[in-house]
Amino acid sequence: MKNVELSYQQLNDHAKTRLNKPLFDSISEVTDIVIVGAGLSGLAAAKQLSDGNEYQFKVYEAKSRVGGRTINQALKDNRGNEHIVDGGAQWIGPTHVAMHDLIKELRLNTFLTPQVGESLQFDAPEPPLQQELNVLRAQLNQLAAHLPMRAPWLARSAKQWDEITALQWMQRAQFSPEAIQELDYSVQTFLAASISEISFFYLLFYIRSAGSIEQLEDLNNGAQDSLIKEGAQSISIELRKRINAQLNFDAVVSVDDYETFTLVTLQSGQVTLCQKVIFAMMPSLLKNIRFSPALSTEKLALIDNWNTSVGSIKAHILFNRPFWREQGLSGISFLPNEAFSSTFDCTRTNSVAGALTVFVNGSAEMRALTVTERRERILSQLSQLFGPLALEAIDYVEMDWMNEPFQQGCESPLNVNVLSNFGKVLRTPHGNVYFCGTETAEVWSGYMEGAVTAGYRAAGEVEMALNESRII
Repeated sequence: MKNVELSYQQLNDHAKTRLNKPLFDSISEVTDIVIVGAGLSGLAAAKQLSDGNEYQFKVYEAKSRVGGRTINQALKDNRGNEHIVDGGAQWIGPTHVAMHDLIKELRLNTFLTPQVGESLQFDAPEPPLQQELNVLRAQLNQLAAHLPMRAPWLARSAKQWDEITALQWMQRAQFSPEAIQELDYSVQTFLAASISEISFFYLLFYIRSAGSIEQLEDLNNGAQDSLIKEGAQSISIELRKRINAQLNFDAVVSVDDYETFTLVTLQSGQVTLCQKVIFAMMPSLLKNIRFSPALSTEKLALIDNWNTSVGSIKAHILFNRPFWREQGLSGISFLPNEAFSSTFDCTRTNSVAGALTVFVNGSAEMRALTVTERRERILSQLSQLFGPLALEAIDYVEMDWMNEPFQQGCESPLNVNVLSNFGKVLRTPHGNVYFCGTETAEVWSGYMEGAVTAGYRAAGEVEMALNESRII
């Protein structure tokens, strides 16, 4: 590690020559790097910096917890035993290499998504419709495969594809309404948005990022293959233990870049002097921060046009046993109704009790209900799918991401004319400020895997920049 006392003295000297005395005297912390956000991406960046053991850093988190868009929730059975469920990001797939490495290093455990039995969905497509769906998926995969992985906006047809929604492309390609509807149901499960609401180009990018649309859709060997026994937030909780002294729960309100140093001001009034800053958050949340110099026009346009999902309510329900299995059912359903769009069995291996994950309909009607009313509406609909035993729930918990402090939903799909026009500044540093978060990932964007690799990438960029232009 470098000589910290010498380096901080020189950093202070730079600041002292540029700042007026009251502002300089307001500095209460000095470090090399500030990380803003203690979700998976920010803590992955912190882990890499900690492992490198070359630069000092601080992590600031606006919420009162770590984990970002992962959060462990507990369901209690009749004996008072807790059953951990995921109120946010939940699944990992076999190709999520960074996640699996991290889980192993932190000594956490995974289990396969339960899927024994029949899944409930609209009538299985007849052979002609299934063949059409195969053609549709093949075309999507083929078009996505031609996008440059690092810079999809450089594709020849990027702007053309970004001007239309995914629905418009499918209609112009003359796929049947039935095939389009089937694909729409599928897309809603992994993007939390209808194909009428997302850019066709963004859908292609999402497919390219995952490898294929089947990877996004599938449970077995796909993105929904496994869960973390201790809960996904446990990754952040364990990472926090490694960097606890460097983590403060306080919101960053402004960043002032003076080229050779940077000032980060917190909601509490604390001012931190550093060299580099890493923002690890949803792009839309950056609008809450004052930057000086101001972000570029393109970066501001990207932030202003970055959507967040309006549904974002996820529920979990505990039963005495996974009774649906007795009927030969898997607990998985894709039958959108007034209460929810889909369900999954999330029962832990060897658990006597049974648990279901429910993706709640984000309609204004459902959001207007109280938690108790929403629970009753969901249980009523579940009883129509799985029988009257669904009404005998032991416990219920939900997570409404639209009501989460310092958060704007959980998913963040893109509408038309955003990615092709402004995507090039997604990862571009702004002076001493760098950006990560799952939305900036090249591979598995939108997933925990993308969050982790994006954090590693940003930390590497900052380390390289400091090594190349070290002022100390």
